[in-house]
Amino acid sequence: MATILQYKEIVVALIAVFGVVIPYLVQRNKEYKLKLKEQKIAAYSEFLRDFTETAVLIEHGEEVEGKDADRQRILARNQILLYGSDDVIRAYDKWVKITDNGGKAGSDEDVALFGSLLLKIRQDIVTKTKITVNEISNLNPFERG
Repeated sequence: MATILQYKEIVVALIAVFGVVIPYLVQRNKEYKLKLKEQKIAAYSEFLRDFTETAVLIEHGEEVEGKDADRQRILARNQILLYGSDDVIRAYDKWVKITDNGGKAGSDEDVALFGSLLLKIRQDIVTKTKITVNEISNLNPFERG
C-alpha cells in the first residue's frame, strides 16, 4: 500500500512536470500565433500588391492579360485561401461575385464590397478595430485612384 508520503511525492512530481509543460505549451502557442500573423500579413500584402499593380496598369490603359499576370493573380489568391480568415474569404467572395454576376467594376457596390474586404483584412491582422468601411474609404484604391 502506498503511504501518504508516496502520494505527496507523486503530487509534487506532477506539479513540477505541469510547471514545466504548461509554460512551454503556452510559449509554443504564442510563437505559432505570431508566425501565423506574419504569414497572414505577407499573404495580404501580396494580394494588395498584385491588386495595386493590376489597377495601375488598367488605369493607364496597359495590358493586364497574359500568363505571367494570371499566374501572379492566382498565386496571390492562393495565399488568401491558405491564410485568410473565414471573414476575409467571405468578403472576397462577395466582392468577386458582383462582377461575376454582371456588376460593373468601379460601381458603388463594387467599391463598397472592396472596402469591406479591406476592413476584414485589417480586422484579421489587428483583431480589434473600431474603424468602419466609411473611415477607410480614402485608403480604398477605387475611391482615390
